[in-house]
Amino acid sequence: MSWLENRKRIHSFKEIMEVIAPYLAKSVPLFIFVSSVAFLAAVLGLATPLLIREAINNAIDSKNIPFIWIIGGAVLGTAIVGGVMQFLSRYYAAVYAQRVIFDLRNDIYKILQQLSLEFYDDENTGQIMTRVTTDLNAIQGFVSFTIRLVMNGVIFFIGAYIAMLIMSWQLGLILVALFPGFIWLIYWFSTKVRPLFYQARKQFGAVTSVLQENVTGAHIVRGFAQEENEIAKFDDSNIVYRDLRVKTQVYRAIYFSSMTLLIGVGTTLVIVVGGIFVTNGTLDLGDFIAFLSYLALLPGPTRQLTWLVGIIQRMLASGDRIIELISAKREVQEDPKAIDPPKFKGDIEYQEVHFEYEEGITILKNINIKIPHGQKVVVLGGTGSGKSSFVNLLVRFYDPLEGRVLIDGKNIKNYKLKKMRQQIGLVLQETMLFNDTIKENIAFGKPDATIDEIISATDAAKIHDFISELPDKYETKVGDRGITLSGGQKQRISIARTLLIDPTILIFDDSTASVDAETEARIQEALDILSLGRTTIIISQRISSVHYADRILVFEKGKIVQDGTHDELIEVGGLYLKIYETLAQSYVEASAIIDTDTKYRRKD
Repeated sequence: MSWLENRKRIHSFKEIMEVIAPYLAKSVPLFIFVSSVAFLAAVLGLATPLLIREAINNAIDSKNIPFIWIIGGAVLGTAIVGGVMQFLSRYYAAVYAQRVIFDLRNDIYKILQQLSLEFYDDENTGQIMTRVTTDLNAIQGFVSFTIRLVMNGVIFFIGAYIAMLIMSWQLGLILVALFPGFIWLIYWFSTKVRPLFYQARKQFGAVTSVLQENVTGAHIVRGFAQEENEIAKFDDSNIVYRDLRVKTQVYRAIYFSSMTLLIGVGTTLVIVVGGIFVTNGTLDLGDFIAFLSYLALLPGPTRQLTWLVGIIQRMLASGDRIIELISAKREVQEDPKAIDPPKFKGDIEYQEVHFEYEEGITILKNINIKIPHGQKVVVLGGTGSGKSSFVNLLVRFYDPLEGRVLIDGKNIKNYKLKKMRQQIGLVLQETMLFNDTIKENIAFGKPDATIDEIISATDAAKIHDFISELPDKYETKVGDRGITLSGGQKQRISIARTLLIDPTILIFDDSTASVDAETEARIQEALDILSLGRTTIIISQRISSVHYADRILVFEKGKIVQDGTHDELIEVGGLYLKIYETLAQSYVEASAIIDTDTKYRRKD
């Protein structure tokens, strides 16, 4: 079942447990130990009222002082051992839960690395973060508390009822008569709160998304003076979350108060009927007091069962969202028979390639093109013409709906993804740097790179001189998403990162868009040398790039409408000539602005 189909249904307890069970099974000895200790704690809790009965019936009436001391010692010993059992069950239940969630969280993170880019296109960051944090915490709570609550609550509840029925089946039947009320309340509470828990989890993801967007986009929010609007947006989202949580608490309040009322009714009937039985001599006083002791202890396990119902419902709501994530579409599938690619020569071919992101919306249509190794190709076209999709298929971020993409005459689906991508260098328009040092960012694709290799790459990318002037040089922290660097500096570091892996195929997706003319010229000069012997594809809107190319591909509405050198396409005319004239005019206007600005500066 697909991810979208899973989002439209609520999964059963069995389906969710099938996902969690393999993680529970990894520590079976610890599970058995926790269950055994919790069971012993529950049994010891049942012993105290029985000891009270013995004290009243067989010690106090007969004025047997030694026996009273023995009973007192037994009660104290039961309390001490029970306390130790409670401690051990709580501690090791927490350890067990942490082991389960540790493995589950690691696997969820691995899944996030494998999901298709379509998933990230459809889902926002806040929802993803909530699944990995809040939803997993709900499952952790379920694992940690369920063992103890089942033993302490269910075992004590059942044991207490059996003991009370043995002591007085008449009084016990009064409480049994209340069972349908308890069962109906549990059923009612479960059906009401699970959808609310699911909605609340989802809404919390929406709140997190608004927060995340404002933290990462703080400069934009401040720059456009939209603080009030963003506060209002967060407030609206937070109000929805608050109201869902309040509604959940209303149902909890109704549930708890109804449970208390039922127990109160039962207690009243037991006191009246039991008091008559003791007066008539049909029930021993010790049995009656022990019965009342069990009755007085029942609200504890009743509350525990209530907590258990709530914990299970939160787990089910979170389990739904975890299943959504697990069932999401994976990365383009690697053929089980895929092989490690040899060192690429760099010949690229698209055969009858058709591609859609969404059904019925064509992005690329009937693409047939051969790019021989060592050729420098510039890809031009308007927004939405298919330029980026063209290179995304080459890196296998997506697979074509129809047709094949080949490298060196072989379908790229036959190659192992990791090994194939290690021979393709990709520099995107939107530069992503991690909150780490410059050195670590450059060595991201080759963690074992030496400092000399890193310097060689930065020198080629024309960024070494800048780095050398920094106080900490290559150990300088770049901040979150490279916030301490300019757009051009980030782009050149990104280029150095790509060059370090020494790829056979180079792809630059408008990678010089954020640099000035002088820096661009230096990068182009370096690329002219570095692209020798490499197949290079450049998506660009810079006029300088067309002169750098051996060949130009012009895209329009998902098709390659022109293919040739700059001189050939200028002579033919058509779309390329229009694009070139537009770029040239923009370049002239930009140069004029720069010249005017320079004159004013000189006057100042």
